[in-house]
Amino acid sequence: MVRTSIKYILLIMVLVFHTEVSCFAGDYKVQDRSLINSFFGKLYNFSFDAADSLVLVMTESGIDDATLDNIKANLAWWKLLSGEAIDFNIDSCDFYLEQSLKSNSCRQDDLNSLFNIIFAYSLKSRLENYRGNSLKSLLLFNKSLSYIEKCMDLPVKDDRLNLVLGLYYYFIDYFKDEYFMVSALFFPFHGGDRAKGLQYLEESSESADELVRTEASYFLLKIYTSTEKDYLKALTNAQILTRNHPGNLVYSMEQLKLMLILKQPAEVEMFQKKLLNEIHLAENISRIQKDHFIYQIEHLK
Repeated sequence: MVRTSIKYILLIMVLVFHTEVSCFAGDYKVQDRSLINSFFGKLYNFSFDAADSLVLVMTESGIDDATLDNIKANLAWWKLLSGEAIDFNIDSCDFYLEQSLKSNSCRQDDLNSLFNIIFAYSLKSRLENYRGNSLKSLLLFNKSLSYIEKCMDLPVKDDRLNLVLGLYYYFIDYFKDEYFMVSALFFPFHGGDRAKGLQYLEESSESADELVRTEASYFLLKIYTSTEKDYLKALTNAQILTRNHPGNLVYSMEQLKLMLILKQPAEVEMFQKKLLNEIHLAENISRIQKDHFIYQIEHLK
């Protein structure tokens, strides 16, 4: 039971998976903010070649190394999720996260630095979970929480911070309440409140910031699916994601899984055929990536 819970929570808790990038935007010049938002727009829609090109542009733009390394780690992670060069992208993601942590090792005095560190530890946590190292994954996740707690004392109030705090409030309470055997790891952390966390996330899902909206909808999808078991709310968030990012096959797979739970067989079959057709016709992904998702669809139960 504990191993299963860790798997679910780490799947959900990419913690600022892309959210930290919208936080970067508050501290950067307009040109860099535009580049970062454009990069994630491409990444969300599986336009990997365009995202690669924007990384090269950002490298020349003067964005700090820690932020750039986190951006590169995001790119490797999404390529990994798409089925492309899995072993290579696991190593690349890990490498860039380590580089980001080194760059921020002496900087923990501002929100941007804290978010770089939070992101690096939380994505490393998910990477270890992907590798099957649940205990190491949980310890890294625990590290990320200590830096989130530091954010709670900063005199900054905005949607980006509220999203991170929503995740913190929800999962501190969830772990302490539901899983006694691992709750000792989270005893030092305070402020857990599942209802408050959900409220923050729901408000973030209506943010004017597109990246915050997207991440909030994704986290709500995973929470309502895996821990709250409210599949109708989960499906609503999945539909929002696929409507806003129709090229993202990870989001489409989430919607299909929920439809298998909630919808009539005829509706599921129609969506499945539509999705398979879109994959076959897609020009933005490789044959390997297409086969990766076709295999997943064909083996869903």
